[in-house]
Amino acid sequence: MNPPVRPAAAASPSPLTYVGDPDEATTLGDILRTRATLSPEATCLTLDATVRTYADMLAAAEQAAAALSALGIRQGSKVAALLPNSTEFLDIWFGASLLGAVFVPINTGLKGEGLRYIIEHSEAEFIALDASLVDALTAAVPVGHGPQHRYIRGRTDPPPGYESLAALLAGAHRPARPCAISPGDLASILYTSGTTGLPKGVMNCHNSFAVAAHEYTRRYVRIRQDDVLYTSLPLFHANAQSLTAVGSLVSGRPMVVARRFSASRFFDDIRTHRATVFNYIGAMLTILAKQPERTDDADNPLRLAIGGAAPADLWRAFEKRFGLTVLEIYGLTESATFCLASPPEDIRTGMIGKETSWSQVKIVGPDGDTLPDGQAGEIAIRSKKPDTMFLGYYKNEEATRKAVRAGWFHSGDRGRRDKDGYFVFLDRLKDSIRRRGENISSYEVERIVNTHPQVTESAVIGVPSDLGEEDIMLIVVAKDGDIDCDKLIEFCRQRMAEFMVPRYIRRVAHLPKTATQRVEKYVLRQDGTKDAWDRYSNSTPASTPPVPPHPQQQEIG
Repeated sequence: MNPPVRPAAAASPSPLTYVGDPDEATTLGDILRTRATLSPEATCLTLDATVRTYADMLAAAEQAAAALSALGIRQGSKVAALLPNSTEFLDIWFGASLLGAVFVPINTGLKGEGLRYIIEHSEAEFIALDASLVDALTAAVPVGHGPQHRYIRGRTDPPPGYESLAALLAGAHRPARPCAISPGDLASILYTSGTTGLPKGVMNCHNSFAVAAHEYTRRYVRIRQDDVLYTSLPLFHANAQSLTAVGSLVSGRPMVVARRFSASRFFDDIRTHRATVFNYIGAMLTILAKQPERTDDADNPLRLAIGGAAPADLWRAFEKRFGLTVLEIYGLTESATFCLASPPEDIRTGMIGKETSWSQVKIVGPDGDTLPDGQAGEIAIRSKKPDTMFLGYYKNEEATRKAVRAGWFHSGDRGRRDKDGYFVFLDRLKDSIRRRGENISSYEVERIVNTHPQVTESAVIGVPSDLGEEDIMLIVVAKDGDIDCDKLIEFCRQRMAEFMVPRYIRRVAHLPKTATQRVEKYVLRQDGTKDAWDRYSNSTPASTPPVPPHPQQQEIG
């Protein structure tokens, strides 16, 4: 049976105890079982009206494991979930982990070819999906193809080829037989967002989740007795899985999982649940900062926001307005969620921190040689611990060989390291723009443009120039739906080098994004300069024509 829905007052936080030792490898199943033994009646999860204890979480996972086992799912089987943030997502994930099955979380925003590719490539035998996504799945992978077992959440009358997930999880099943699972065994295949092409399936082992959770809760959040972990990020993303969900299991601190991110309701939700720590990615801080100011903005229980890509210009103002500390981390799904982080006692604005306890990070040039401090290049990572970094890309040995060279994972991100060991993120290598002999960070231009009071958010891409190299295209979402391009260009001129000032501006209602809030720049590039304002032909007479490229090179960041 499913665990009961408890009123919030029925459970309470457990005493502050950690599960496991950061230096001892473990599995997701061992973490869950140990926590449920240590803190059975303590609150683990709040999701809408549902409140679960750690004992509830284990019972639900064991029930899910029994249900999957009854369908023939075994160790090594692929179990997919096309689900929004929900208890069912967690049950299927942890149930698969107990079986030694491989969990395949899928972005709920995918459709068509992208969805079909992941389901077929992963070889999933089972898929749990939300009722709202049945049509999308059927169109991408018709019944009779792909997963043999298809179970719907939120629908009691499944169409042919589908069954009820609620009935499956509530059914009477023989307990799953125990199996031997090692910390280095494959636990999940999490497909990258695919913003530049077909997604790659990142293979992570059980222990990688434990490493991330311990690093997060012990060294950076520095968990306190009264902490409540909050996430509005999707559970199909490594951040919410490793840092919030497994972070709750290793630390015993309760987690609150929101259905989705809502800027207008965010801080009221934080106050309702007395959350003290939340994790962010992408433009979340910018979007929150652009909400109308309230007199009670700082009247909230938060003490820490921890995540990636906090704009330097916004950082301190955000802390002051909302009465909290912003702590930057950096990493990828391939690097156990994060491999660089800001030491809490020495957080430096605009920097992504130093190496974590397990990581080695360096800056390399195109030939793979280590570059000196202060020079920009690619961020490369390797682990000092076994069973931490990803195991490679699923069924893609060529991509694995390209990414991992001489034991170092090449991130595809451009950054630099200073003499104190702190790193600065500059851009994705593929998003760096070459203009007039200069290497320009799209991230840096976006950061400046986003400070404009009439700009909600923006994206910058390079477009072919008739002089060779590239020109800069700015795609902007304006608060009032429109913006004066001449004035926006003047705003840029006052705040950045002339060679960084965009030539083109395209005004849009919204930016195309993945469900993890990453802008899909490949979509923006498809239209080139179509419908764009060109300051060389449409701006005021004061505008100057382009000048020929010059040989001088300078790193911008």
